[in-house]
Amino acid sequence: MISKEERHDFILVKIKKERKLAMVDLAAELGVSEHTVRRDLKELSDAGLLRAIRGGATLRSNMPFDIYDRNNLDVMEKQSIAEKSITLLKNHQVVFFDGGTTTQTIARNIPDSLTLTVVTHSLPIANILANSPNITLIFAGGTFCKSSLTVQGQQTISTFEDIYADISFIGVCSLDLHRGLTSRTHEEAAIKRVLCKNSMNIVAATTSNKLDTLASFLTCPISDISYLITEKDPFDRILQPYAAQGITIL
Repeated sequence: MISKEERHDFILVKIKKERKLAMVDLAAELGVSEHTVRRDLKELSDAGLLRAIRGGATLRSNMPFDIYDRNNLDVMEKQSIAEKSITLLKNHQVVFFDGGTTTQTIARNIPDSLTLTVVTHSLPIANILANSPNITLIFAGGTFCKSSLTVQGQQTISTFEDIYADISFIGVCSLDLHRGLTSRTHEEAAIKRVLCKNSMNIVAATTSNKLDTLASFLTCPISDISYLITEKDPFDRILQPYAAQGITIL
């Protein structure tokens, strides 16, 4: 009979490849009961190696928490995402920019010729756009968060609540087909929810390694997302389930 250690190794290898696993399928493949698989998934989830969900498991977000640790990750991929993202920008739009290293890269790629109003709570993005000749910059104040270089809290939320944007670029921690956009802290999720609520178009701009992963705090359901932009070809297999939900893939 296969040992617990062997089952755990099998599950971890399989979830890295497939990103999401169904308990019933695992039980059949391992030749054990669903009760045994449920116990295995709980142990692996408690160890932080995956996230147990109803009926199976999904990958945890493995994104470094501190923004300084993320600056040098996936640099070429973020540049590709930025080049696609700026095609959505038009003169005289009001644009929300969430915090994050991908949204910073998008901000760096905005042409000087574009006339925009940009609202952000990200200090790096405010610095990037501070001298842009045709951008009216609104900085949402609040309590400074050192790990993300953003400001947070009710003051920040109140600024975004008073503005309606044409488009919002959301920093993605985790994106799951069934559970939508999720964040790792309650404070981040609260701000992202307001950005989504007050935007005509919501853009999830993310490297593909954050797809089919799950964090703890809901930002918005998958049905709210207008565009999904990754470094991959829009017709890549991993993106097709998102396209089937009516999301435009770039």
